Amino acid sequence: MDRKNGPCRICNDPETTSSHFGAIVCTACASFFGRTTVDKFRCIANNKCVISCAKKITCRSCRYDSCIRAGMNKFYTRKIKAPKQQVIQEVDRNETFQKSETSSNINYAMHGFSKVLNLQNDEILQFYVKEVEKSLSQKKRNCSKNILNAESINDLLIISAHHTGSAMESCFQCPGINLLEKEDIQVFLRYFEFSNVWIDSLREYSLMSHSHNKEISRTDKKVMKFINQVKSTLGTALIHLKLNIYEFAAFKSFCIWNIKFHKTSRIMRIVAQSHYMAVSFALRMYYKNQLKLSDMEIAIRIGDITLQIATVSTIYHDLIRLYQDVGRSL
Repeated sequence: MDRKNGPCRICNDPETTSSHFGAIVCTACASFFGRTTVDKFRCIANNKCVISCAKKITCRSCRYDSCIRAGMNKFYTRKIKAPKQQVIQEVDRNETFQKSETSSNINYAMHGFSKVLNLQNDEILQFYVKEVEKSLSQKKRNCSKNILNAESINDLLIISAHHTGSAMESCFQCPGINLLEKEDIQVFLRYFEFSNVWIDSLREYSLMSHSHNKEISRTDKKVMKFINQVKSTLGTALIHLKLNIYEFAAFKSFCIWNIKFHKTSRIMRIVAQSHYMAVSFALRMYYKNQLKLSDMEIAIRIGDITLQIATVSTIYHDLIRLYQDVGRSL
C-alpha cells in the first residue's frame, strides 16, 4: 500500500489505494464504479448499509452512493483527448491498403509502427505480455480463486469481483484508451475484466497436469454445464495449442478487442483494428526472428490461434445468458 494515500474512501481497504475518478479509493471500488450506472441498483435497507472491505458481498446501491459522496466522477477518466478526426483520417488513408491483405501486410511490416496508437508494434505486444505476467503472478499467490472452481452463480460473482479489481488499472494503461469515449471505455473494461477472469483461468487450467484437475461437485446444474462447456471447448484448444507467453498475450489481446457483443463507436473499431494489426505483426516478427519459423509455419500457427476468437465470443455470449437466466448482470 502507498501509506501516503491512506485507506480507501469507500470500503476502508488499506491496500492498493490510489487516485481513481477523482478520489482516493482501492482498485476494487474503482472497478465497481467504472462499470456501474446510477440507476442500476436499489437498496432494500433504506440506504443505510455499511460498506466494508471485510464483507465479500455488499449492497451495491449503497456502495455506489458512497462513491459519489467520496467525490468520484467518471469524467475524470480522461482529461486529454487525442484529435479523433485526425485518427479517422489516418485510418481512412490506410483503408486502401487494408482492402488487400498483401498490401496491408507490407504497409505494417515495413514501418513496424502503429500511427493510430503512436507506438512500435512490439511495444504494443509487450504491454500484453507484461499484463499476462502480472495476472498469472497474482493467481499463483491465490490458487483458490480460479473461476473454473466456482460451484454456483454466487461463486462466479465473488470470484469475478476478486479478480477484476486490478483490471481497471490495466484498462486505463492500455495504448489507445485515451481515444475512446466513456461509453466505449465501459465496454472495453467489461471485455478486459472477462479476459482477466476467464481466459487467464483457462490458461492456468491448460498448464496443469490433468491428473491433478479434480472434478468439483456442483449443485448448480447451469453453472456445472457452463464450466464444463468452457473446459471442453477453449480449455481443450489451449491444451493442444501449448501457447507460450508471447502467443498467449497476443491471443488475449485479440479476444479483448474482438468479442463484439456490445455496441461500440467507429473510433473503438479503429483502435481495435490497430491493436489487432500491431500485435499480429509483432507476433509474426517474433516467430520469424526468435523461433525461426517459415512463412508457412507462421501462417498456420497464427491461423490456429485466431480461430479461437470465435470460441471466446461464444463463451462471453453464453455467460451473459447464464446471468440473465438467474436475474443477474455481467
